[in-house]
Amino acid sequence: MNTLAHLVLAGPDQDLRLGAFLGDFLPGPLPGPHPPGLARGLALHRYIDRLTDSDPGFRALKALAPAHLRRYMPIALDVIFDHCLARRFEALTGHILEAFSTEALGDLKALRHAMPAPAQQLLAALDTHAVLPAYAHWPAVERTLRGIARRRPRLLALGDLAPALEPHRDTIAAIFEDRFPALEAACAAWLADPSRFPGGDATLTP
Repeated sequence: MNTLAHLVLAGPDQDLRLGAFLGDFLPGPLPGPHPPGLARGLALHRYIDRLTDSDPGFRALKALAPAHLRRYMPIALDVIFDHCLARRFEALTGHILEAFSTEALGDLKALRHAMPAPAQQLLAALDTHAVLPAYAHWPAVERTLRGIARRRPRLLALGDLAPALEPHRDTIAAIFEDRFPALEAACAAWLADPSRFPGGDATLTP
């Protein structure tokens, strides 16, 4: 999952939202040096990543890419899943995308002093360019993947994935919309009792 989905699944708690946003910026064992609320948000972020990485429905989507590009699919699918969520945001979440984006980014901006510099830069870009609402439209997926490819030379081929996957948009969206309620339910159960899911024990029920 990428930024939008992680923020949705974190719910309205400000600390959980911060952990959802910083999950890819703060590696290492938990709780580590982090305040309890942030550590819980980081743990939820990692739990969501394990869920999606292990789910057979999501994993099967990798086969949609040309063979030489499949190694890049986890990154591409993160971005495309945010597109799928944004495109059907109100139906899937009960919220208006623009209002949710404004509220969530407002919470994050209030806590930017707790963020490493790269996270602050990403937050500024998301806010300035209204990136989260833009994800409702496929060109935002193309721009994001091309941007990642430019910034990371070893991922240069990632820029070729958007056109390769565009014919499969409906297939990816159907899988995402089918699995998203189970993902929400799993996160709600985790938040109710994180001790139920130690280590790598993360599976989505049908």
